[in-house]
Amino acid sequence: METKVSFIMIFLISTSTAVLLLDDNYVFSLSANNVTISHELNKITTNSLNFSDPVYQAYSGTFIGTKNLSSGPPVISQDHAIEKAVMKNVGNVTNNMTFINTHLSDGTIQSAANGTITSEDGQSINWISSDIGIINDQGELFHGIVQFEITNSSNFSFLSNATGLDKQTPDIKRTIWLIEK
Repeated sequence: METKVSFIMIFLISTSTAVLLLDDNYVFSLSANNVTISHELNKITTNSLNFSDPVYQAYSGTFIGTKNLSSGPPVISQDHAIEKAVMKNVGNVTNNMTFINTHLSDGTIQSAANGTITSEDGQSINWISSDIGIINDQGELFHGIVQFEITNSSNFSFLSNATGLDKQTPDIKRTIWLIEK
């Protein structure tokens, strides 16, 4: 039986451009103007990403707690948080999140997260993400990619199996933009 090993690498080329290599056949790049997804390195498709029109905008967050999973190096922690946000086409939502953070020696944090976004009427959608960032005196600065799971929820049907990009800065709470298909 042949086993294929996939890898994910993120290169921050500048503050406005990042490249994500998913494996030897897939590439994803982000710049301030567009998103490029290549299903094969020699075939490029440009998709829309409207930075002025996020699908999710957090307005408050509560840190619930942390647990060390390793003493390192690198130190690995599990963090729990809840955000209150506004979601396009849904309204007010609550996002219950769990992060597994790998704290690297240069101060960078690689994060794998999952969570559930729930609307006021109890409908929900699950998601997973992969982020990279730092925490410093000014706060948190993270960038990543979010994959929404398939859902039967009527409120969240527009997100079923959708992919988005997320950003969190000290000045702006978590924001998610969808990559248009």
